[in-house]
Amino acid sequence: MVDTTIVLKSSPGIKRDGTKFEGDFYVDGQWVRWQRGLPRKMGGYKATQKYLTEISRGFSTFSQMKYVYCHSGGSSKLERFTLDSTGNSSIVTDRTPVAVAGTCTVTLTGGAAGSVDTIKINGVDIMSGAVAFTTDLSTTATAVAANITAFASTPNYTAAAVGAVITITASATGSASNGETVVTSTTITTSKTNMVNGSDAIISSPYNMWMFDYQYDSSTNQNYLMAHVAPNLDCICNSSGGQIFFGEVLGTGDLLSVNLPPDANATGGIVSLHPYMFYYGTDGIIGWSVPGEPTNLTDFGSGAGLARVWGQKIIKGLPLRAGSGTAPAGIFWAFDAVIRATFTGGATVFQFDVVATDTSILSPGCVVDYDGVYFWAGVDRFLMFNGVVREVPNSMNLNYFFDGLNRRYATKVFGFKVPRYGEIWWCYPKGDATECTHAVVYNVRENTWYDTELPNLGRSAGQFNNSFAAPILTGVQGDPGDYRVWVHEQGVDELDGPNINPIRSFFETADLSSLPQGRNEYLRITRIEPDFVQNGPMTVQVTGRANARAPEVVSSIFTFVDPKDVVEPQQQIVMLKEQRRELRVRFESNAVYGDYQMGQIIGHVSPGDGTVLG
Repeated sequence: MVDTTIVLKSSPGIKRDGTKFEGDFYVDGQWVRWQRGLPRKMGGYKATQKYLTEISRGFSTFSQMKYVYCHSGGSSKLERFTLDSTGNSSIVTDRTPVAVAGTCTVTLTGGAAGSVDTIKINGVDIMSGAVAFTTDLSTTATAVAANITAFASTPNYTAAAVGAVITITASATGSASNGETVVTSTTITTSKTNMVNGSDAIISSPYNMWMFDYQYDSSTNQNYLMAHVAPNLDCICNSSGGQIFFGEVLGTGDLLSVNLPPDANATGGIVSLHPYMFYYGTDGIIGWSVPGEPTNLTDFGSGAGLARVWGQKIIKGLPLRAGSGTAPAGIFWAFDAVIRATFTGGATVFQFDVVATDTSILSPGCVVDYDGVYFWAGVDRFLMFNGVVREVPNSMNLNYFFDGLNRRYATKVFGFKVPRYGEIWWCYPKGDATECTHAVVYNVRENTWYDTELPNLGRSAGQFNNSFAAPILTGVQGDPGDYRVWVHEQGVDELDGPNINPIRSFFETADLSSLPQGRNEYLRITRIEPDFVQNGPMTVQVTGRANARAPEVVSSIFTFVDPKDVVEPQQQIVMLKEQRRELRVRFESNAVYGDYQMGQIIGHVSPGDGTVLG
């Protein structure tokens, strides 16, 4: 019979749920996305940092001038590096919080008589009594230091003198808030510095997960990185631990700890609702700082606060758009509810109302803010909040995701966006994997779903960065003791130092068949006219079955070259002779510098044999 022509085009997205024969969507694909309803290869990725010493369990970026400041938290370390505009990295700096005692100094000056009567820190006298002037100021300072060391104040301090300068050190390590140091005497005068720089050490755990945010401190004129760590990796329901640290956002020094109020906890995490720093955790606790002072969580008289807003643990918090008089506002995900916080002022400062109950959240890292609408993965469906909580319909790969998810490691699931293509990605451990090896993608713009295997055995953390207009993701493997960081959407290949590796990308059409038209016969395909914005060679392969339960029959692989490399007229089309009762076509790119965007591909078909058996 005379051939007819058809367009080899399916509906956008990859349909994994159900059977291959039941839908009009593409049925398979790898490293492929949809734009304008058509398949195109996803972007490449470049290794930009190779020397993280621990796998990342939380990653954050901050851009200023021409640099991106990156922080990565692991089981026992917090590491920092910078990226320039080309993606080149600085060395890695260790900013891990260590145990440090707070210190201050008192310098004695003035006359040659009198005494040092009291030295107070935060209202506590740390001397046992007055120390009279003896011989000279240096001798007097030594006697005052000995008095402080010998006296067991609560809290306790030790001191040492060099000349007329007395250095006072807290006996216990930990965060020490600035405190007034007061000296009274008859003729001896003093200058002083307040207690500063005390810190707790990070509590190491193989289950540590990190969360980061940024906030300006009006009391110190510093822009701070705020870091939270808790052993939540084993289960988001964890009710132990939870530490908050801070440090200058562009700095390289060790981070310092932040004190929590009595009866508070921060097992969940932190979020900046400027000018307040919020923390949250077990038993529905939510607390906030003094406005403009993100490290001051304890001074309730100056605006800090604490509330128990729900019965279950608070897992995640993010800023929320608010109306006049109700800003700042935030949205919080509890283990089984969504809660909104709005500013009220007055004695209560914030009010909390429940937006939805009987919801769920899979992990702290699975919430993605896309243009002010929040998307996240629950324990059995995908959800969104755009003023109300709604389910995100997914008839494409809902079962594929939740049935394939290794729930033992579900807390590792993390999400990010790729706004250029309208995408939200959720990376997850599939099957027996213990790290995130695959991703499902919801394309907001195309209103479809697809999926892909992640490269290099997977990714562990990351986020979208505006400076690169691309996500920066951390790897799960590397040289012994080192882990890589990758900037995605860079070119079309894998760039790892001097090594350039091709990225395999393919897509497979839905079943092409005359059966829905009532014609019980094979479909024979004899020619394909490729239409691609193409770089490098591509291949095409015909597959299919005699019926929905028959084994797959795969053809030989046919190559068609880049249009600019066409020499002979016959290279413009693909000549083949294949027939299937249910027929699909698979296109693939797997060459260095390979890239493609599909156009309108024409297939030449005609009726074939009539058997229903393979």
